[in-house]
Amino acid sequence: MKKLIFAVIMLSFCSIATADLPESCKVYFDKVENIYKNVPKDTLSQEVLDVIMQNLENAKQEIITLPEDKQKAACAQGLELLKEIDK
Repeated sequence: MKKLIFAVIMLSFCSIATADLPESCKVYFDKVENIYKNVPKDTLSQEVLDVIMQNLENAKQEIITLPEDKQKAACAQGLELLKEIDK
């Protein structure tokens, strides 16, 4: 749960036409989406899960508007923070 909330927050700082994204962003978004998919359905209401997914999608759309170097930096930072959470 802590990972999911953190991932949503990080994505809000960070954009997505998957084919045009740097590899680090593809990896980052895959990890965040896997965290989302693995949240036990009985821990959050469907309404909350829907809001979280909408926030994830909005954040992905925002990243695509960034220059490539900013995309790489934002996604690299997100990946590092996910590693810290896993510790």
